[in-house]
Amino acid sequence: MVYPARQEHLGESVTKRRLDLNHLDIWAAIPLPVFVVAVELVGKTPMFFASSVDKLIGEIAPEGLAALEKLKITISLPRRDDLPSFLMGEIAEFYSLHAFQLSGLSENVIARNHYEIIFTKISFVPPRAKVWQKNIRVLWKGSWRPAHFWATLNHIADQLQEKDGARRVPLLATLHVYRSLKDDRDNNAIAHASWLEDKHPDADHLRERINWPKAGHWARFQFHGKSALEKLPESMTFEEGNDAFFVKAERIWKKLDSICSEVMNSLTTDLRLPDKTLKRLESSLHKLDDNLIDKLGRPSPQSTVLDKMIDQYSFVLSGVFTWLKGKEDVPEVRRRRWFSQEFEMAQGFYRADFPLVKVLRDR
Repeated sequence: MVYPARQEHLGESVTKRRLDLNHLDIWAAIPLPVFVVAVELVGKTPMFFASSVDKLIGEIAPEGLAALEKLKITISLPRRDDLPSFLMGEIAEFYSLHAFQLSGLSENVIARNHYEIIFTKISFVPPRAKVWQKNIRVLWKGSWRPAHFWATLNHIADQLQEKDGARRVPLLATLHVYRSLKDDRDNNAIAHASWLEDKHPDADHLRERINWPKAGHWARFQFHGKSALEKLPESMTFEEGNDAFFVKAERIWKKLDSICSEVMNSLTTDLRLPDKTLKRLESSLHKLDDNLIDKLGRPSPQSTVLDKMIDQYSFVLSGVFTWLKGKEDVPEVRRRRWFSQEFEMAQGFYRADFPLVKVLRDR
């Protein structure tokens, strides 16, 4: 928006604007950095005033926009003499670990505006177990923004550390995050995350025992944190030449195709697999994930799309096996529908490697 300005505005450090509250609410729901910028002209000289939506909300509605009972609101925008630098700095801050924190808010405000724990279950583990487990269902109420979501995960991890940490063995918590109670009833988690207690003296030893290269990054949820590839095993950091990468990728894709094909050929009329076939194929998929896909190597930039599609193919097949087995409290008609959706996506990947690799080789 461009507004005419008087000459005496040249020295002003702040400008004010009236906004519809529902506009601010919509902008706050966008999962990207969003800014409000005002431009004033003094003759032919532009002056810029700007602030991020997140900081505006923190100033005018620290308990959340829902606490305001107005249709319009006045905001103050500081002057920015170097707008590009300001925007770059704010975007970098948004994508940092400390983009948004809940630690300074009261528990009542957090429960009303950000998240609520609706169910907690402690799984039975034998006395000699190396880890004790806790399953938590969370109703996420915060703004639909990455900063708010990661703040929720970090705050829950902090609470677990404070209340349940430093026991005989480390805590491994599994969080199922839902956006509504209906999602909880239908078992539709929008996020499934695991956290291994990061301050227990035995946690590092336990991570070494977990057969997963990314286990070292379970220490704490991060918001758009760096992947720290240099700390992963060599097979994850080495950038393959294209020809070698394509050979490995095609071999993995054919194994995924083999699993998908056998599911298609063994599927019963009630959309199940014989128990022995189900266990064998699911075990094959897990071994493929552990021993080949995670050790595929880092592709060159032009081959990244193939690497991502292999990950997605494996992920979709995992969903297929989830609904082949079914879940507790999920009705059969819904299980069939969700299985069909996952299996249709898996069939879309089936034998799709040939045209994809051909296009990449010809680039």
